[in-house]
Amino acid sequence: METNVTRLEVAISWQIKVELVDRKMEQQDLADAVGIERATLSRYMNNRRPMPMAVFFKIAEVLGLSPRVLMERAEARIDRQEVQTA
Repeated sequence: METNVTRLEVAISWQIKVELVDRKMEQQDLADAVGIERATLSRYMNNRRPMPMAVFFKIAEVLGLSPRVLMERAEARIDRQEVQTA
């Protein structure tokens, strides 16, 4: 399944990875807390599947952030031109 991955989707995935590192969490920890399989989370994080909004909101909650703050941090990466799509 081919997807048209936007810079924002890439930035969100990248920011979630940064937040995990900052919290010394593994993807498995996040997947368990969100209530999804690690493989499913991996597909979202590697932009192989679009992340449902409900999952994004739950991830933000687990990370102790509001969805708005998580989104703003991701958008800042775009502003700094830290992300590109393939």
